[in-house]
Amino acid sequence: MNRKNDVLGIVKQYGCLVFGIVLMAASVALAKVAKLGTSPISSIPNVLSELTPLTIGVWTILFMVVLISLEWYALRQAFGWRNLIQIFPSVIFGVMIDGFVKLFDFIHPANYLVQLALTLGSIVLLAIGVFFEVNSHTLMMAGEGVTAAFAQMKKMNFGKTKVRTDSAMVAVALIISLVVSHQLIGVREGTILSALLSGRIVGFIEEHFPALTKWVQGKTPLPTLEEEVYFKE
Repeated sequence: MNRKNDVLGIVKQYGCLVFGIVLMAASVALAKVAKLGTSPISSIPNVLSELTPLTIGVWTILFMVVLISLEWYALRQAFGWRNLIQIFPSVIFGVMIDGFVKLFDFIHPANYLVQLALTLGSIVLLAIGVFFEVNSHTLMMAGEGVTAAFAQMKKMNFGKTKVRTDSAMVAVALIISLVVSHQLIGVREGTILSALLSGRIVGFIEEHFPALTKWVQGKTPLPTLEEEVYFKE
C-alpha cells in the first residue's frame, strides 16, 4: 500500500510539473500575442523569432540547449544527469509555446489597454506555472538550472543570482534587437512587468494557499537540484 501511494505521489508531482509547463508555455504565447514583451527567460527567443524565420518555440528549445551548456561550463564535474535531462521538458516547453501561439492566432489586440491586459494575464499564468513547476520538486527547467549552476559556481544566493541572470538575458535581447534591427523588438514594458511581478505572485500563492503548496509538494517531496547543492549563501 505504501509503495502504491509513493508511486501515485510521484506521478502526481510529475503531473504538476507538466501542468506548470503548459501554463508557462501559454503565458509566453499570450505575451507574444500582446506584443509588449515576454518574460526575461523568453526575451532572447522572442527577439530572435521576430528577426528570423524560426518560431519562438524553436528558438526556445535552442536557447535552452545553450543554457544547459552554460550549466556544464559552470559545474564541470558536478554536471550530472539531472542537468542533462532538462532538455526533455525544454523540448516540450518549446513545442507547446508554438502550439499556443497558433491557438491564440485569433486574438488581435485592438488597443494598448487590451495589450496590457493580455500581458498582465500572461504574467499571472507564468507565475502559477512556475509555482507548480518549482513545488513539484521534480525536474528543473534550464532557466532556473543555469541560475542555480552559477549560484554554486560563484558561491552566491540563488535569488540574487536569478536577478543577475534575468538581467543578463534581457540585456542580450536588447543588444541583438538594436544591433540587427536598430530598434527595440520583442523587449518592452511587459518584460519589466514580468520581472517585477511574477516572483511576487509566486510568493503570494505560497503564502496564502499553504494547503495547495503542501498538496503539490506531496507528503514526502522529492529533493530538487537546488535543495541538493544550490541554495548556498
